[in-house]
Amino acid sequence: MNQLNKLRLQDPLYFSGLIMVAISAIIFGLTINIELENSTGIFLVNYALSAVYQICLLVHLFSNYKWHWVEGKLHHTVLLLILLFISAFSLNREMNVFDSSVTWCSIWIVLSIAALILASNLKLILSQKIRYILFFFVGLALILFIYYSVYLFPLYFISLIGLVALGISIHTYVPLFLTIITITLIIKAVRIDRKLWYPIAAGCLLPLMAVTLFSLKWQQTNEKINSLINRNTLNDSKLPAWVEVSQQLEPTFVTERLLKAGLVYHEVDIDNIFWGRMPNISFDEKKQHDPLVVISTLLFKKPNLDEKERINILKSLYRARHQAQERLWAGDHLETISMINNIKLFPAYRMAYTEKTVIIKNNAKFSWSSQEAIYTFHLTEGSVVSSLSLWIAGKEEKSRLTTKAKADSAYNTIVGIEVRDPSVVHWQEGNTITVRIFPCTPKENRKFKIGITSPLHKKGKRLVYQPIFFDGPIANNILETTQLTYSGSITGLQLPKTFKETGPNVYLAEEKQQLNATISCLAPPLSTAAFSFAGNSYQLTNYNKKYNSFNADRIYLDINRSWSKTEFDSVCKIAKEKPVYVFDHALIKLTPQNREELFSKLSGYTFSLFPVQEISAPEKSLLVSKGNVQTPNLNDLGDSNFAKELVNYLKIPKQIHFFNLGLLESPYLKALKELRVFNYTTGGIADMEKLMANHLFLQNQENDKTVVIEDAALMIKKVNNVQTQNAPDHLLRLFAYNDIMKKVSPDFFSKNYIQPDLVAEAEQAFIVSPVSSLIVLETQKDYDRFDIEENKNSLKNASMKSSGAVPEPHEWALFALCMGIVSYMLFKRKDIKTIIC
Repeated sequence: MNQLNKLRLQDPLYFSGLIMVAISAIIFGLTINIELENSTGIFLVNYALSAVYQICLLVHLFSNYKWHWVEGKLHHTVLLLILLFISAFSLNREMNVFDSSVTWCSIWIVLSIAALILASNLKLILSQKIRYILFFFVGLALILFIYYSVYLFPLYFISLIGLVALGISIHTYVPLFLTIITITLIIKAVRIDRKLWYPIAAGCLLPLMAVTLFSLKWQQTNEKINSLINRNTLNDSKLPAWVEVSQQLEPTFVTERLLKAGLVYHEVDIDNIFWGRMPNISFDEKKQHDPLVVISTLLFKKPNLDEKERINILKSLYRARHQAQERLWAGDHLETISMINNIKLFPAYRMAYTEKTVIIKNNAKFSWSSQEAIYTFHLTEGSVVSSLSLWIAGKEEKSRLTTKAKADSAYNTIVGIEVRDPSVVHWQEGNTITVRIFPCTPKENRKFKIGITSPLHKKGKRLVYQPIFFDGPIANNILETTQLTYSGSITGLQLPKTFKETGPNVYLAEEKQQLNATISCLAPPLSTAAFSFAGNSYQLTNYNKKYNSFNADRIYLDINRSWSKTEFDSVCKIAKEKPVYVFDHALIKLTPQNREELFSKLSGYTFSLFPVQEISAPEKSLLVSKGNVQTPNLNDLGDSNFAKELVNYLKIPKQIHFFNLGLLESPYLKALKELRVFNYTTGGIADMEKLMANHLFLQNQENDKTVVIEDAALMIKKVNNVQTQNAPDHLLRLFAYNDIMKKVSPDFFSKNYIQPDLVAEAEQAFIVSPVSSLIVLETQKDYDRFDIEENKNSLKNASMKSSGAVPEPHEWALFALCMGIVSYMLFKRKDIKTIIC
């Protein structure tokens, strides 16, 4: 504190400059997430601070040195340039010369500014050791300023003209001035202490070495990609080249940047050395500026992958499926500002219904800036979307159910051409659904609600509710409010600490983040009550695993990086004398001679796509796998030979005996399981050994009138009308979804699965599925012209009040007839009394 007071008295101009730099940096930092169009005022404040200090400095120089300004103190000029440097980054938000800096570069910039301020006034640094450390960072700063000076070089001539007209273009030259003044500071410091050369040289060499190493790794990865593409062609592989590339690429820091160059990170175009095309809008991720990528794209060629192939690899390796969604309109100014979760548990039925109400804000400055919001909701296995609402002109409008083709046609026509209100929900592979909302304008916030019917996971004696999370517009300042209620009685309820009881059987929590804690209760006996609709009843029974006699003639191993050597050796040991096969462009039988080499190669793959179509006798074969979350979806495989062969193989329904080591995480295998391609069971090595030793395997208990929801340890059966009919309508919704997934399996890949009977089943249960979507349109005329009729003989949109049996059409008629008879009798009785009187 004494040092600061002394500085304030001895050099008030420098002290004032430090205060201005601190204020400018704080303003810039606190407003860093403000949208580009709204940042003009921020820039003017930053620019005004630099202008005020510049005027003060000029007055000081003229007063003390007249026209000999070169005799002025260097540290005053440093503060002016730093104020202009901060102002330049503020101006860049609205005049996008380069995109937002990546995190590591932002840290470098902050350290460079701090180092330059301290180095310009060495009186503040008394310790020699600290000076050596300081000048190491000055060396780092010099390379940073040189980089920006060279990067902005193409603008120098244009800015020179603008300098006379506007003055703002002075910001273009600030990195060049900072480079010059940093070199000047270094020369002055070295004259005093020549040993400072060592930390300065180390500071300069570190970023140069980092660039060299990054560039070499970039080129190695590039060459590996091109080599894999060439081998794919030579081997006449059945998989697309990008699949084999993503299988064998390490998902590293360098790999991600190489794949995202031009999509997310600014790249250099050889034809225009420093100014390439701006990052593409086809990949929905914040555009960024990374000096390492800029330099690498200048020095080396791109890999032989087109944009679509790179996006497919990103979807597989980096779980970037949401960012790769096709867009009709941009959504870069949208923000999720509120999420309201309304959860109702049905413990006696081992299921839950969740309504998520989302409010979206468009932060764009101009009122005409309409944008499209896209959300991806990640559902638990077996869950299904059963309602959708969109608020139009302040009124909640509920959805209608139709085919995906009709919903797409209506949405694309209205959004792409007419720019009016629709919302649509589509089913996606991998237990996800997408919601699209348009238009989102700065004039008003948009609001939509989605309802999800989910089974509760039975874990021992407890039922667990697993939160539903989403990817979508940024949710940095989201307020998430969650209300929990339940039907019937409940025991052993365990909630996160944020939940407070606000009423009888009502709990409320508010957090500034997505709900990620689980909710659980003790599992009560399963209810035998049924839900009846359209001549059928749906009833629950416990799912108890049963086993059939099974003795595998062949064992297939799906090897990838998830496998350990111990697991591989154990499975081979369990197989004993049975033939064991792996896949490496073809099925290969393991032998003592090739076993180690094949495992070493295949366990290096990031993921595997085992071709189940190569299993010739599924009834006598066992497939053993262990997968991770990094695989393509089935639809990503397109018209490849792999996909065509799979289509032909699955035309005749099959049930492949499939044992998964641990949790099933692979999207590819999850999709096949959900489509009932597998007779599936899971466990550890000991569980597999026990089954093999006893010649047993799990029995498939599903049929035309029964679906199994394994996680909830229950079965839903379609039965004749039963007496007790007060179960929630979600029984029918879950039954229909799982039944449709069974029925679409043979034709799923050939796209011939949208059959009238399946659409009718989805419409009756009012659920989103591979054959059906939910849509909200603005007017009845819109529904009429796209031939989307109001759903009849349907459960329609689910709601928190949906519970108990729904009267069927003939029941309504009978009810009306009874009421008519009762009314007639009462009327007649009244007439008789009148006559008697």
